[in-house]
Amino acid sequence: MPSDDAVRLEGVVRTYRTPTGEVRALRDVSATIPRGGVSVVVGPSGSGKSSLLRLVAGLDSPTGGSIDVMGVEIGHASPRTRRAVRRSTVGYVFQRPSDNLLRHLTVGQHLRLASRSGSAGVRDMMATADALGIAHRLDHRPDELSGGEQQRVAVAQALVSGATVVVADEPTAELDSEAAEGVLARIAELARHEVTFMLATHDRSVMAIADHRLTLEHGVVAGSEASASAVHESEGWAALRWPVSGTPETPWLDDGSTVLRMAGVSKTYGRGDEEVHALDGVDLHVEPGEVVGLVGRSGSGKTTLLNVAAGWDDPDAGAVDRPGGSAPGWSDVAVVPQHLGLMDELSVRENVEYPARLARCLDDRRELIEGLLERLGLAGMQHRSPTETSLGEQQRTAVARAVVLTPALLVADEPTAHQDAGWAAAVLRTLGDATIAGSACVVATHDPDVLGAVDRTIRIADGRLDEG
Repeated sequence: MPSDDAVRLEGVVRTYRTPTGEVRALRDVSATIPRGGVSVVVGPSGSGKSSLLRLVAGLDSPTGGSIDVMGVEIGHASPRTRRAVRRSTVGYVFQRPSDNLLRHLTVGQHLRLASRSGSAGVRDMMATADALGIAHRLDHRPDELSGGEQQRVAVAQALVSGATVVVADEPTAELDSEAAEGVLARIAELARHEVTFMLATHDRSVMAIADHRLTLEHGVVAGSEASASAVHESEGWAALRWPVSGTPETPWLDDGSTVLRMAGVSKTYGRGDEEVHALDGVDLHVEPGEVVGLVGRSGSGKTTLLNVAAGWDDPDAGAVDRPGGSAPGWSDVAVVPQHLGLMDELSVRENVEYPARLARCLDDRRELIEGLLERLGLAGMQHRSPTETSLGEQQRTAVARAVVLTPALLVADEPTAHQDAGWAAAVLRTLGDATIAGSACVVATHDPDVLGAVDRTIRIADGRLDEG
């Protein structure tokens, strides 16, 4: 391998055999990742990015082809050799933050186990924790952290490991802009010290610091180039739209009354000897057909507010008035949760159909379901299990399921976090069409494109709202 290449891929093929047949994730991929600096792997969800990263990290073996990482051929190496490479050379960050962490260990224990031995390693660990804004969480376990905080801990583990190649799958997907800035600054600093970063991403801020871009589409290389700004717009998908063919009957609407009303809502969680005030005197109202954007740093209370609004959690104080009362059905309140909540034993199509089956109106919704599957790029995989699809495709499945009954209230937690620009636009249009049909929508997001589409934005910090 030439000295200026950290990773070399030659004719790489990855095929998954599933109960529904074969899924060709990668097809004859040949590319190099330069040593040192930041390389991004971009492309629409389902293009093979995560499969490629898992191969480079030695977590999977290719069906065909070869993979060299820092001079070691790991494509068809023994499990023992691949483990040795991961211990000595490659740090990996999984796409789902919780997959990187052990529930019984604190943040500090995770970082100490990952970091190099000796006082230099401890200093590096503390500097990284401070730079990523998690130094005050060292004594907390993963279940005491927000999704964004978990993601920062996962990235911190890889950064303090001493790995010469860091492979990360959407490392900023659940981070607000301030937290993402801290992560990217630390990555840029290490890249200047000859650490190689290979990052799958849809995030423009990540692409902006990239030195090299590898573009995948449908499992093949669509481009590989040096880039000072590797922004990938995915324009081919931006034209997707679900046209509204009229407004269905919306029996929950009367004279334009408020769909969601929260008055003086507070919610406190115990965290050891500490009390966390996730919500503090929240007042919120949302009208029919309105899209409200909820923004704030990870840990600010966004997910707690959505869970209380949807009836998934009860407040300690205050009142919540929502469609369906204390036991809302799918036509009252539908949720796109951060962890998606799809049923693996059902196919993609069956997950989307599920609310309509419960409501015994599947026949009436078939045309709508066909349109959702087609326009959210799910038709070609509708008979697969969600486990046989990418995280972005799973997220779009959850969106389709949420809107299938045109609910009175639609609550969505980071619904575009795992989408490229084009599919994010398709998701936004799908949610927007639901509001045109009468749904009220509350969206927690860090995505500026989402915020550009909402009717009003509400900021949350330390459990308190600031509308503006």
